[in-house]
Amino acid sequence: MKNHEIKENQDKTPDEQSAPETSPKAGKRVFWRPFLVAAGAVLLLILIAPLIPANENSIFSIKKFDLLAKLKGTGETTELDSVVVAARELQIDDELQALEPFLHKIHDFQKGSGETLRIAFYGDSIIEGDLLTETLRARLQEEYGGHGVGLVPITSIVSGFRQTIRHSFSKNWETVSFMKRGENRFPLGMIGYTFIPRTWYYEESVIETKEQPAVFDSLGNLVSAAVQGSSRKEGKRYGASGPSWVEYSGSKAKGGANDFRRIRLFYSHASANSKVTVNLDGGEDMVRSLTPGEGVQMLDLSPSSPVSKVRLTFSPTDPIHVYGVSFDDRSGLYVDNLSVRGYSGMYFDAIPASILSSFQRYLDYDLVVLQYGGNVSSPQTRDYSRYKNGMIQTVRHIQSAMPGVPILLIGVQDRSTNQGGVYQTAPDIPILVKAQSEMAHETGAAFWNLFKAMGGLNSMPTYVNARPQLAARDYTHFTRSGADKLAEMLHKVITTGRSD
Repeated sequence: MKNHEIKENQDKTPDEQSAPETSPKAGKRVFWRPFLVAAGAVLLLILIAPLIPANENSIFSIKKFDLLAKLKGTGETTELDSVVVAARELQIDDELQALEPFLHKIHDFQKGSGETLRIAFYGDSIIEGDLLTETLRARLQEEYGGHGVGLVPITSIVSGFRQTIRHSFSKNWETVSFMKRGENRFPLGMIGYTFIPRTWYYEESVIETKEQPAVFDSLGNLVSAAVQGSSRKEGKRYGASGPSWVEYSGSKAKGGANDFRRIRLFYSHASANSKVTVNLDGGEDMVRSLTPGEGVQMLDLSPSSPVSKVRLTFSPTDPIHVYGVSFDDRSGLYVDNLSVRGYSGMYFDAIPASILSSFQRYLDYDLVVLQYGGNVSSPQTRDYSRYKNGMIQTVRHIQSAMPGVPILLIGVQDRSTNQGGVYQTAPDIPILVKAQSEMAHETGAAFWNLFKAMGGLNSMPTYVNARPQLAARDYTHFTRSGADKLAEMLHKVITTGRSD
């Protein structure tokens, strides 16, 4: 074939041999050639232009060419654009606008950065035993880091129910709280409790009075009136031998920590001779001196390596005020469960501003959550103005003691009563929710309408009848599954500023 092609070419005249090709392939090469030349010129210009120095004179000026600057725009425009992007990211609900400082912090927070974020979560029996907060803590620590359950009381009526830390203690502690101030009206600590070592312990028992019919003599005269059955609580002190102690152990449960890395004891009213005996993991006892004075003090008991158990022992004849122990680490996000059963949220100044400020100095809270209302709810009530005013004082007290820390009020949950054989929303609940919304607005606090988030009117029965069951048969309290559901909703609120 090659010989044949050569022969054909040899048969052509010299003019024919030198004539240009006019095949389609050749035409395409001719068509693209100008574009290739132009592209090469542009590329050469881009490469050479940055090498030309800037020059300014009376005839002409040459500006420094920076292609990347042209693509990025000016620094001012970039900064403005970042603000616009941040605004789009933080499309906060109207009633949650006060959360903006916290939302910016959590958006900017970097896991493993060596910084901390901390939430003080106050509430009633809805959160006791670390319900709701354990799931919220687990979610947040998974996303932002952190190791530990935060601030824990010395004694607790739900220590056996709580799963995130194992907790035991001696009987001989005097426990003072919002619900039980005592004769001396001792100031309360950050948790809403103060614990004092004693040589005695106090126990309440229920005294039952049986119903008795009226008694008449043979003439029909009344000898003794009928007595209705009743019950009452009666307390009694008992002597105690031995020291006052408390012991904590780690837990692998969701929202807990299997060991302790940073341990801090908070107390006040120590004397010059006050001491605490510390035992870590069953090792050798260590005696530590306490700083005397009435102000809040902190004793750092952090071990050189993580431990799974700590026991603190105090003299029962030394009435120091012990406020609690914090278990955390030097970075990450922490949620302190600060629950008091039966508490309304009013008269919060039982925790003096000086104590709140001191704890803020030590623990540096970034958000305070207040979950209250259920303990003032009554189906017959139609005016919650007194409660509203009381809670306004609570919020302002916290704002004064912890300036700049945003506050989130959580509205009361739906609560059902039996009305004609059907469980429906108690008549006062919408009135109470409205009062809570108003108190948040008047104090500049954020407000999360839990009643609405649950589904509004008559939503509690759907929680009771759900599978798994989300609320108890009292149509007031949540099960652990229900608390987990609330925690997921609240997680969205405090990380996005949205409740829908």
